[in-house]
Amino acid sequence: MHVRELVSALGRAGHNVALATQLVCKSPWETPAPAPGALFQIHPSPNHAAAVQALKQFNELIGVENSIPGELRRVLYNRDLEVELRRRFEADPPDLIYERASLYSTAGVSLARALHRPLFLELNAPLAIEQSAYRATGFGPLAAQAERWTLTHADAVLAVSAELREHAIVAGVDPGRVHVIPNGVNTRLFCPGHRDEALRGRLGLNGAGPVIGFVGGLRPWHGVEVLPELLENLAEVQPAVRLIIVGDGPLRQPLENDFKSKGISSNVIFTGLVPHEEVPALIRQFDIAVAPYPQTDHAFYFSPLKLFEYMACAVPVVAAALGQINEVLRTGETGMVYPAGDVGALVKCCHELLTDGALRTRLGQSAAGLVRDRFTWDHNAARITALAQEFIK
Repeated sequence: MHVRELVSALGRAGHNVALATQLVCKSPWETPAPAPGALFQIHPSPNHAAAVQALKQFNELIGVENSIPGELRRVLYNRDLEVELRRRFEADPPDLIYERASLYSTAGVSLARALHRPLFLELNAPLAIEQSAYRATGFGPLAAQAERWTLTHADAVLAVSAELREHAIVAGVDPGRVHVIPNGVNTRLFCPGHRDEALRGRLGLNGAGPVIGFVGGLRPWHGVEVLPELLENLAEVQPAVRLIIVGDGPLRQPLENDFKSKGISSNVIFTGLVPHEEVPALIRQFDIAVAPYPQTDHAFYFSPLKLFEYMACAVPVVAAALGQINEVLRTGETGMVYPAGDVGALVKCCHELLTDGALRTRLGQSAAGLVRDRFTWDHNAARITALAQEFIK
């Protein structure tokens, strides 16, 4: 969504944008979303695809599972991407190359050198650290070195948070070349509005009590494990309370089991995955939205999309007091924050909001105004354009 929305915003600003990618959807059963601007799907070369497949077959033969085939695919794909894009653009290169950083990705630097054009590198995570913390890795030192090399060879690094700016500087990037541009929101789509009563009926909310909502992947780093305890505590005071969970992931079944064991399954609605365009109508059903991120053993480097989307819809937010969240939310002004991992404090914040409709309205309206003024994709496109003028000759 970050890629699609930023490309759209750059298009609205009058720029011609070509988007190059390996995959246009995650599954062959899916229909790709309409792409703003030109779309180039660059496939792996047959030789590289064969090498990756041979490694997968080797793993199967000896009965092991590891991440090495996928990591090899990423390494080899750099060459395919660079060669194909150089061929396409050599006669008429773009003014600027903009790359979303990914694990082992060096193609942007190589292409920028070949075409003699500046490279802007968007950094959304400390890639090698994230890979080792949350996913298996076979080439940890190589991933870290590739990340450092790419960061230090980009003309500008656009970090989505102050924590990532610091990460880039520690990796060796000149501080003057690292700029913080937080994630944003499309306020044409995510905006205050009336609740869709037909949707409310389909969700079974008619006659229900207040609604708590969560949007996002059901994965450990989103802190969703606390949702059953949160709902259990709130249901003791307001038995008709409902929790809507928008999204899916590996923790869905454990969550369902936990809700069932607490006897509150009837208070929970799982929507599963939904198209992004349908998320705003769901958020508008919420009385409160939560972002219960856990305390981690690394810096909180996220720039949470859900935070800005909740706020843009004028829904009051209760979120863990971590990183960029602390910069955006001010308790009693634009939302409410609590110490990460303190479920009691989370319950207290939610209870306070559920019992004070005027406070909910005030916080929601204030949050929506803040997002409109500072955190939109159009604002980001304007900042990127202004910065690019320093490099484009």
